[in-house]
Amino acid sequence: MNLTASILITLVLCHPLIAQVPSFGPRQDKGLIEFSDISEASGIATSKKNINVLWVHNDSGDSARIFAINNNGKHLGVYTIDNAGNRDWEDITTGPGPEADKNYIYIAEIGDNNSQYDLKYIYRIAEPDVDPNQNPVHQSLGNADIIKFRYPDGPRDAEAIFIDPLTKEIYIISKRENNVRVYLAAYPQSLTDTLNLEFITTLPLTQIVAGDISHDGREILLKNYDYVYYWYREINQTTGEALANNQFYILPYTKEPQGEAICWSYNSDGYYTVSEEPLNIPAHLYFYPRTSPNTIKEDKNKGSDFYLEQNYPNPFNPGTNIQFTLSGDQFISLKVYNVLGEEIANLLNEERSAGKYEIVFNGDNLSNGIYFYKLQTEMYTETKTMTLLK
Repeated sequence: MNLTASILITLVLCHPLIAQVPSFGPRQDKGLIEFSDISEASGIATSKKNINVLWVHNDSGDSARIFAINNNGKHLGVYTIDNAGNRDWEDITTGPGPEADKNYIYIAEIGDNNSQYDLKYIYRIAEPDVDPNQNPVHQSLGNADIIKFRYPDGPRDAEAIFIDPLTKEIYIISKRENNVRVYLAAYPQSLTDTLNLEFITTLPLTQIVAGDISHDGREILLKNYDYVYYWYREINQTTGEALANNQFYILPYTKEPQGEAICWSYNSDGYYTVSEEPLNIPAHLYFYPRTSPNTIKEDKNKGSDFYLEQNYPNPFNPGTNIQFTLSGDQFISLKVYNVLGEEIANLLNEERSAGKYEIVFNGDNLSNGIYFYKLQTEMYTETKTMTLLK
């Protein structure tokens, strides 16, 4: 591998970013999804009104109904929506809405495998009261608010939706692009006009099938069939800005038969996943508990001894540039790892003087995927994510 480094003689003030991803334990099996009608669970959401209650729904082909289960998979009820259809429901979320004293369920009819439907729909309805120990009920929720929208750049398939609890903005993430796209429906969402979503950013990810945001609006989860991705949102950031900076982490996830659903727990002490049931493989409710507090911090005022920038271009093929600035003479190492934590390149391991540097990393002999580059000094370490797409 050919490596080049160029020294830029201009010194800069240090811009520290001290980050440690919160820790989550291996998955816990909370139990079978008890109700046999839940065979294609394509979305899951934590009730914000009823502790230890979760909402799930089936994929396309079912009637307009959602299911309440408790945090052990017990069946609590079937809840129908009178004025809705289920062409291709793909995700569900809960959050605030037009009335301040109510919590709402949002069901997203956003699936579109062949990108053939111009209009998509979100059904919004107030959460009912549900006891986590109740006997199963059948109940109509009445008519839902119908939010009709289209994308600014043409029809596309999507399977992930969540609502920002601080701003009531709805975020939708597309599925099939090599770099999925993030869209925003600003609040208030019209019930009479067709909304034109706002394009926010792309992410260096593909096949995103679910998403959620914590109840305090600070932690964001997205998943595809293989990985769970995590973003931390700073106080001064919008959700879109937090996603756009591409500073994300991979959290524990054991692959399910067809895992298309994720949500935070009620108090964000972990996250749940559930799978559809291909080949009649029974679905389980899984939980990944938080094992350490969130210690991600960004402090532009306290000194560090380097500043590591996001690589560019990102995604890259096959070369990318990694820039960093040292505030003083010191011994540094710069290494690249794969998603299994295996070291695949040792780019630098030597004494360097103060200044700004640029290293060219060549991934010509690597396969497509997500990689991590880590800069380390005697006192500080920082890791960033980059994506190789050939």
